[in-house]
Amino acid sequence: MRDARRSRLSGTAVRATRRWVQQPPSLRSPGRFIVTEADYTSRSARRRESARSNSGKTVAAVVVALLAIGGGAWACNKAGDDNGGNGENAAASGDKCAGAQITITANPTLSGPLSKALEGYKGGQDEQGCERTYAVQAATDSETLQQIKSGSPSAQIWVSDNPGSFDEASEAAGTKITPGTAFASSPVIISGPSAQLKKLGTDEAAWTKVLSANPPLTVANITRDRASALAVTAASQALGTDKSKAREVFGRLALTARDSIPSDAPHVTSEAALAARNAKSSTKLSEIGLEGGSPLVKVTAAKLIADDPQTDAAYRDLMSRFTSAEGQKAFAAAGYRTADGSNPPSNAPAGADAVRATSGASDESVSQVVASWAEATKPLRLTTVVDVSGSMREKTRGVSRIEAVSKATKHGLSLVPASTSIAVWEFSTELDGKKDYEERIPMSPISDPAKLKRIQASIDTLPQRVKGDTALYDTIWATYQAAQKDYKDGQISTVLLVTDGRNDDPKGGLSLSELKKKLRDAVDPKRPVDISTLAIGEDVNTKELSDIAKITGSGGTVYTAKTPQDVSAVLAASLQNRSSN
Repeated sequence: MRDARRSRLSGTAVRATRRWVQQPPSLRSPGRFIVTEADYTSRSARRRESARSNSGKTVAAVVVALLAIGGGAWACNKAGDDNGGNGENAAASGDKCAGAQITITANPTLSGPLSKALEGYKGGQDEQGCERTYAVQAATDSETLQQIKSGSPSAQIWVSDNPGSFDEASEAAGTKITPGTAFASSPVIISGPSAQLKKLGTDEAAWTKVLSANPPLTVANITRDRASALAVTAASQALGTDKSKAREVFGRLALTARDSIPSDAPHVTSEAALAARNAKSSTKLSEIGLEGGSPLVKVTAAKLIADDPQTDAAYRDLMSRFTSAEGQKAFAAAGYRTADGSNPPSNAPAGADAVRATSGASDESVSQVVASWAEATKPLRLTTVVDVSGSMREKTRGVSRIEAVSKATKHGLSLVPASTSIAVWEFSTELDGKKDYEERIPMSPISDPAKLKRIQASIDTLPQRVKGDTALYDTIWATYQAAQKDYKDGQISTVLLVTDGRNDDPKGGLSLSELKKKLRDAVDPKRPVDISTLAIGEDVNTKELSDIAKITGSGGTVYTAKTPQDVSAVLAASLQNRSSN
């Protein structure tokens, strides 16, 4: 009888040993990472080969150990085999075993409340009858995406407030990674000092006021920041009946986008993010909702392991925990609302009670805006071509045209992203020997302080160099060639022509038909160059300039300058035109 029992015991030990070798100890089941099925299989194969080569030693060691500890160990293993891993006998014996650890990855903003929600939580038993444990690791969505792309995610469950990250992960994995139902949310708001927010509206920020705000409103990179993506989409939809206005909105917000925003500057964010900021600062900022209602940033979770009952069970337990009273209390303490956007937390910033939470645009609509944004916010190579002919001395309300252009151009420099490079050209007639144009500043990155200073100095001295006539056609052709030659992949090349008149070249030069032919012959889809014009006064032939611009594929963007801010509008429109080509 004793020999028979030893035989059964030896067989059980072999089965237990194989189960441990072939499965990750932290998972205790043959689940696979969604993006690494082949990798997982190869790792398992290596483990099986290792198990075969050492099976004699391993089985012998396990048998000796089991014989030494006797019936208690037998009861634990037998319970796992005969009772479906429910651990009844293990619990009855009083033995403790290490359960599977489930790792949850989330961005640093969410990792805190997630950890708080899991404090003291008993997460059920794994299939071996052992109690599961949970660990939360803080990682940005970009870092988690990189792990998935490399085939080595370090977590089984991913919590995020950006559906776009799940979409990008699905593309990288080749398998749909689908988040579940939201269990917390936070409305999109504008953060800032109370006095500045009052200029935007009483209870909600009017988009017309948002765009003209001083200091200007900033947004984060909407390809990574869900709150900014929802805000830009809301702005585009709010002004959708006026296409040109909607394009201007998009462009202006794109120009003020920053990867890093000073925490005390007026900017788009979520209520929860502002609450977290206020909790760490002695200077408390207020919030105001968006015109038409504030869309919700929703917190969801997705499984990064497929075909794994252990992860499925853990995911269900976690969702139950996060939606429980204890879980919701943890999220509220971190500044989050319930999933439907109701019940502002007690620690919400000033102004939260007036914020109207809405479902906002569909994920598809947001994705379309994000795609356009990614194109529109490529680094800009801007060739600014300024008319310095004699007519630019003409004054309106005491300010000459060239003075207005100088001021407007400097204002534009303060708005373009730091990744922008700018060249400054001037034109009239016989400006540089027999040439009617001159490159004053070659293409230079404005991120370089010394080069930015040179650009600003050149713009400041524009009024001192006014003379001659308007050799418009020759200048367009010269600057187009230069911009095309200077083209860089992944960047937007734009010629911005600033003029107050028609072509007027007493010594001849190109005719309109000759210019058009040269442009048609030179156009290269692989090296696109946009042409935009800022026209000053009534003497400019805008149709002629639109026709010229259409040849290059930019859509014929021509604007009339009335204030220095018009330069900003032209830059914004140029970005939007390029993104829609």
